[in-house]
Amino acid sequence: MTENVDEIDAYFDKKGEPTEAENVKYGHWAMEKASINPTRRKLLRIVGIFRKTEIQLKEESGLNDFFFKFHMDFLLKEGFLKLEDGMYRLTDTGISLHDSVC
Repeated sequence: MTENVDEIDAYFDKKGEPTEAENVKYGHWAMEKASINPTRRKLLRIVGIFRKTEIQLKEESGLNDFFFKFHMDFLLKEGFLKLEDGMYRLTDTGISLHDSVC
């Protein structure tokens, strides 16, 4: 008798690491998701070339805690912003996006 295999686990075991093409496609998807959202563009614009604290960003953006965390989590996870010493700053990718859409 064969052991029960979870289909999702089997799929991901077979899939392996993403190819470079898949990584590029995902990077473009993330850039699009950040650039078409006015709130994310606003957060990038507020940070700009200067570092900002969470309190400064919340005050200047006017976002409530839920939406602030929602958008900041995306920008941090996708590598557009970086948190260093309690201050948010743009990464190289974030600077590229900032220069093209803000």
